[in-house]
Amino acid sequence: MRVLLTGCAGFIGFHVARRLLDRGDELVGVDSINDYYDPALKHARLAQLGIDARGAVTGRTCRSDRHPGMEFRRLSLEDRVAIEGVFSGQAYDLVINLAAQAG
Repeated sequence: MRVLLTGCAGFIGFHVARRLLDRGDELVGVDSINDYYDPALKHARLAQLGIDARGAVTGRTCRSDRHPGMEFRRLSLEDRVAIEGVFSGQAYDLVINLAAQAG
């Protein structure tokens, strides 16, 4: 199954991502990695998934070095053009939206 997961660097999103990858799904993870929470926590979670998020430039795709079926895109859901790009030419079997702005 091909899955789009927003908020993949958050606590819940990270655990959902791990579960999806463990069962063999293809995963496109999205997160803005903003500084509302310590970005180091998000970078550490993504590193466990094989993503070097420190090198992730907004809008550019990073591939996991641990899970061949995973890619990560650093972007904000508020960026309509970037979100349209995530869906352009892509088909997903499932979209899980866990992205949220606390506060």
